[in-house]
Amino acid sequence: MATISSGSYKKIADLSLFLKQTNGDELVLSDISQIISLRWTYLKNNWDFVKSLVEDRVEDYNEPDFLRIQIEDFTDFLEAQRSSTKNINPLSSNETLFRYYGVWDNIPINSIELTNQERDIVDAELLRVSNFNRKDFLDIRSQLEQQRDGIADNIGLTDPDYNSAVKRSPTDAQLSASITDLSVMQKIQDAIGSVDFVLANIFSLENNFIDPFALARSNANNPEIEIASYQSGNLVRLNQGESLQLLARRYLGDADKWIDIAIANGLKPPYIDEIGEKLFLIANGDKNQMNLANTNTMGELNIDKLNIDKLYINQIILLQSDTQKFPEQRKITNIKQVPVSGELVLELDGLSDLDRYRIDESAHIRVFKPNTINSSFFILIPSEEVLPDDRREEVPFFLQGKAEDEKKQKVDLAIDNDGDLIYTPAGDLQLSFGIANAIQAIKFKMQVKLGELRKHPTFGLVNVTGRKNIGIGAMRTLLTDSINEQISLDPRFDRIENLDVRYGVPSTGQGASVFAITMQVRLAGGTQVLPISFTVAA
Repeated sequence: MATISSGSYKKIADLSLFLKQTNGDELVLSDISQIISLRWTYLKNNWDFVKSLVEDRVEDYNEPDFLRIQIEDFTDFLEAQRSSTKNINPLSSNETLFRYYGVWDNIPINSIELTNQERDIVDAELLRVSNFNRKDFLDIRSQLEQQRDGIADNIGLTDPDYNSAVKRSPTDAQLSASITDLSVMQKIQDAIGSVDFVLANIFSLENNFIDPFALARSNANNPEIEIASYQSGNLVRLNQGESLQLLARRYLGDADKWIDIAIANGLKPPYIDEIGEKLFLIANGDKNQMNLANTNTMGELNIDKLNIDKLYINQIILLQSDTQKFPEQRKITNIKQVPVSGELVLELDGLSDLDRYRIDESAHIRVFKPNTINSSFFILIPSEEVLPDDRREEVPFFLQGKAEDEKKQKVDLAIDNDGDLIYTPAGDLQLSFGIANAIQAIKFKMQVKLGELRKHPTFGLVNVTGRKNIGIGAMRTLLTDSINEQISLDPRFDRIENLDVRYGVPSTGQGASVFAITMQVRLAGGTQVLPISFTVAA
């Protein structure tokens, strides 16, 4: 049975705290779990009062039956702890946090006056999440997607098309799917949807950007170190054997400004790592995967350090062997560790052709110390020059020669009649644009029932099936108004030129009656008109 891992729980809690702080919503103990253990004495002595407050929230909770069970279980837990002779705080365990999550999710933090210690914790947590930026939310989404996909693999519900699109290799199913598994996956997916909403409205994060140079100035212990402020930067190559001081002298005119370059690139000692460490494969490469041992046993440096501690997602590594002599640069997209043996399975970006790297040809990867730079990569030189804000909507190259009305039809993913993604012969996702995308957009608007998409409640055609009691004329009016609204709300279309909605019964007198709809839609930005026809069940 699947459960939300502690790592995913913390990410969801961070997301919830950010959204609540943004919206000014009430905070509860589950939002800042560090306070829970501090409330043990209060809860032990005043649970009957607090219990009544939680019970008042049952009917408004998203899972009322779950909360009722949680209240009963926590009441029994308290009774057992009151008679215990052990001098311990039972709420200091993370297990207690997850076990009675429903209770903590319904006790407001301000239900009693905060102590100074609790106030400091709340202020620190609110400050932390208020400084979240795009990277923080991408990290949250990555963590949640990994657990969601892992659960899907484990219960045999993984999607081959999805795995192919994101270049991931599923593990074998171990269990049969249960309602609990699906419920956990839905909770995780809801959280991912919230992250996507935040990322789609990224302007809300602009005020939370932390200037790394201002942060460094405020934290510097040496007042003689002058750290400037910068607005932009340029990418350059670090020459072999060149230090940050020489780089600063060459581009910034002052060797002492090497620290500004280090801050701009997030570098930490030793700052430059030209040698790296060679890690040999323990099996031949396969498609986009490579296998490494748990520790490096081939006589290189850091022999006692686990290989898992030298690797991370999005890390750039170099691939090489006796026959593949020129180092090939790849990025790590996923890391899996095999239980017991500790063997590591790396998934890399790029073509699925890693079978070129064989263990009998000394195939290996080379990794570099985290937060370092070398002559194989670009480095950012900060600049005080402000970049002009002259961004504009660019037309994709494949629409450059098209008419203006086709350019306005946007670019989407192509979907077939079964609702599945369409792939190109090369395995890429097929794009839909121009007239084809206009037709696809109208088809989706007419096929989706209004209110069917929870995140887009105003998208889709009104459902009139089974509503003959209101009269055929009223049903025709509902359909006409709904069609006009869907087209008028989309900037890709100018207007509906003609619309005919007719009610009909099969001539045989058997089968379901339908509304036959024909219309002509004028595209925005031109005179082209699309003829559309379809039927709707009455």
